[in-house]
Amino acid sequence: MSKLEQGKAHLKDDKYEEALILLNDYLIESPNHADALFFRGICHRKLGNFSHSVNDLTAVISKLPDEATIYSERGVSYYHQKNYKAALDDLNKAVELEPNKPYRYSSRAYIRAYIDVDGAIDDYEKAIELDPNDEIAYNNLGLLLENQGNMREAQKNFQKSNEIIGYNPEKRNDVQEENHAKTENEEKGSIGKIMLDVFRDKNTRKEFLEFLKSGFKRKED
Repeated sequence: MSKLEQGKAHLKDDKYEEALILLNDYLIESPNHADALFFRGICHRKLGNFSHSVNDLTAVISKLPDEATIYSERGVSYYHQKNYKAALDDLNKAVELEPNKPYRYSSRAYIRAYIDVDGAIDDYEKAIELDPNDEIAYNNLGLLLENQGNMREAQKNFQKSNEIIGYNPEKRNDVQEENHAKTENEEKGSIGKIMLDVFRDKNTRKEFLEFLKSGFKRKED
């Protein structure tokens, strides 16, 4: 097994420091390998090295400018830097590249809510149009509507979210992944404390695991 594959395996097991060491070693031998740069960028973010994460993902974008996931991941790293404008620009590009993926709209909405609530509402509505079973989109849309004082529509969305996930507390915890109750979102006030984080939802995990298995459509060594 190559150091790249070993690094990916450690990353999948949440062993970020071990993964980073292996990916660094691999990139010494193959400094332009897109997959290795991408996964190292993810490792850096998991370890709180947001600037390094942005740098690696920017390098990948220069090689693979049509991969929506790279823009989305760099947007998440910008988000952790609280650079919401740059994050939104990247999420806009991801939507442009994959306009039929509901996850692209719900991802953008999560960040867009920081600077454009009406636009975030539009994005959640589009995500629901594309995926009527997206419980997180219903929940977050309800929270934004509630924050605007539109209680009737907010309750409709909360009810729909509850119908999808059920009222079983264990199932709710699985969907929310315990919601990491105290995160950077607390700075948004009450709505930030309870808004479900789209970047931890099942679509994120599914997409990331797919990349662990297959990498990008086009690789550069």
